[in-house]
Amino acid sequence: MLTRKKLIVYLKHDITFNMKKNIIFLMVLFVNVLVFSQKTNSDTTEMCIPYSVAKKILIDLNNYDKLQEVSKTYKEEIYQLSKKVDLLKKENESWEKEDNLNREIISEKNKAIDIYKSENEDLKKENKRLKTKNGLYNIISAIIIVPLTYLAITN
Repeated sequence: MLTRKKLIVYLKHDITFNMKKNIIFLMVLFVNVLVFSQKTNSDTTEMCIPYSVAKKILIDLNNYDKLQEVSKTYKEEIYQLSKKVDLLKKENESWEKEDNLNREIISEKNKAIDIYKSENEDLKKENKRLKTKNGLYNIISAIIIVPLTYLAITN
């Protein structure tokens, strides 16, 4: 039985200690809430800002507005430049196609020129051969005609 009374006494003591602890906690909390709470009766329409701070705020707002306008013009310029780049890419592709076509035409013309040169060389050789042949015929005919003419005159 004795142990039982002790337990109850301890329990009462613990309960009173816990209550005191809770009351102290609530008081500290209440004081903190009162001390650090904002005043709700202040009028924000009459809030005063120092002139230098207000001037800087207005300058920053003005600069922000200017930057938005500049940003719009830059976006428009970027859009226009993008269109120009696309157009130049298409034009470049057409020039490349035309360049390839011209190269093919030039290579065909060069082949034709090579054929003409080889035919020209063949014709030059044929011409030399015919000139040589013609010279020989002239010499042979002269050899034949001169004695015949001499015989015809002397007879």
